Amino acid sequence: REGEEAFVQLLDNLIDVNFDVSVIKAEKRDIGNVHYKVRDEVVKGSLLPRLDLEDVPSPYLMGLMDKFFDENLGPMIHTTRGCPFKCAFCTEGSKYYNLVSQRHGQLEKELHYISQRVKGPRDLFISDANFGMFKQDYEKARIISDCQKKYSYPKYVHVSTGKNQKERVVDIVKTLNGAVSMAASLQSTDPTVLENVSRSNISVEKLSEAGKMANTANTGTYSELILGLPGDSVAAHTQSLRDTVEMGFDNIRMYQLIMLPQTALNTPDNRKLYNMKTKHRIMPRSFGRYTVAGETLSSVESEEILVSKSTLPFEDYIACRELDLTIEILHNGKVFAEIQGLCKALGLSWFDFILRFYENRRGYSDKITAMYDDFKVGTSVRLWDDVDSLGEYVRGNIDEMLEDERGTNEMSTGKATSFFLLLDDMNRVLFALLKDWLEELDRLDDLMADYIADLERFSLMRKHRLLSLLEEESDHFSFDLVAAEKESFQVLPDQVRAMDKGHYVMSHQPHQRELIDNYASEFGDTFDGLGKMLMRYPHIHRLFRKPVAVQ
Repeated sequence: REGEEAFVQLLDNLIDVNFDVSVIKAEKRDIGNVHYKVRDEVVKGSLLPRLDLEDVPSPYLMGLMDKFFDENLGPMIHTTRGCPFKCAFCTEGSKYYNLVSQRHGQLEKELHYISQRVKGPRDLFISDANFGMFKQDYEKARIISDCQKKYSYPKYVHVSTGKNQKERVVDIVKTLNGAVSMAASLQSTDPTVLENVSRSNISVEKLSEAGKMANTANTGTYSELILGLPGDSVAAHTQSLRDTVEMGFDNIRMYQLIMLPQTALNTPDNRKLYNMKTKHRIMPRSFGRYTVAGETLSSVESEEILVSKSTLPFEDYIACRELDLTIEILHNGKVFAEIQGLCKALGLSWFDFILRFYENRRGYSDKITAMYDDFKVGTSVRLWDDVDSLGEYVRGNIDEMLEDERGTNEMSTGKATSFFLLLDDMNRVLFALLKDWLEELDRLDDLMADYIADLERFSLMRKHRLLSLLEEESDHFSFDLVAAEKESFQVLPDQVRAMDKGHYVMSHQPHQRELIDNYASEFGDTFDGLGKMLMRYPHIHRLFRKPVAVQ
């Protein structure tokens, strides 16, 4: 459970015996919240009462975090602990955490202290589970807004917003000047799945409504789905993706089911009931070689994930993961908003278009096929039966792993490959696919074909070599694509047809260059860093070059 008081008690007991652990084991001392083995027996310390977060001093105000204010790290704070919901897959779903503890007394001083010292990324991480859902969050939002006005920090706040009290959450999100994305963590839209994980008390309809309320030009939205929950299947997962895309969320975070210790779902009975098969994998970017107390060692953090069960065989699991990658590439970050907007203007399903690409994903080009094959290898091969064999592999291959710029996050690698290496291919294939679809529907006339040709060139010019700040693109277009962009491309060709061809120059605006410089400093220029930037920054479309009409 909570570790602060437990760690203090453990340290006090170790000091008491001059760090001779055998004395503690011989006495089988009761140390609150601490478990340890004495031969084959596990000694369990008494359960400590929950902390009042107001009693915990701020490490920032004590100066303990000063040395970490560098050009790369982002500050993290914790203002609320506990969660009123009982989700079976989550550690905070247990009764122990259902009582919510708030911290606000030192928060204003703490955030001003942080804002004055941040050197690198302009991001703030808040580790709350339901930010914006409680009345106290209005005051927290005011403090953050004050810091934005005074210090231009934070530019972006990484936090999970609340799952109920939608009007309050939306109200708070909108006060923070686009710094917070509205989260609607659905996990699944399948009623059976939600019932199986004790999530039926959270309304999918209200979450989606809240997302739509918050979705403005400055305030993004995102949702979360978990593949492999009890009752999940290819059909259920596909429907969950369809529902979430068609609800209009900008970004969808698609996770695998992690078998977290001490959760209601992770029990021997449930593993048997649902025929759960699991594997262990390396947590992304959580490995390295370190020197501690004069000894050099290789260390790795891992997690146990579900890879098959009674309603989701392993082959289906892999197929779902490849569909997740397709959503990540085509939908997240509005990378192909031009096609998405035109689909909507024509009354066509954007998700159906995504599925058309997905169903023939290995039939377009050798490079796109290789991207999916590499993703499949990362998803299906880099798995181990137990922690020991995973650790043995890392220790034996640590040099190769540290030199590999791709990292260990196959989703991040796939997205970076698509965007930074295969954008020309992807752009060409997707616009050709759109034309073929409209031709099938007998909706491709000469005007539409001309418009799609303009859109295809416009799309590529805005995005390719995105980080080349001094690069400008210029061309002539028969349609007013500036006006189309203002409408999120949800227009028909005759609505934006120009009398004469217009000349446009596309380049980065000053505020975009500043953002790109900041993210380049934070994430570096390795392939792993580029992938991390795409995944961490959910509004990559805000960095696309802007068109300016030239007389």
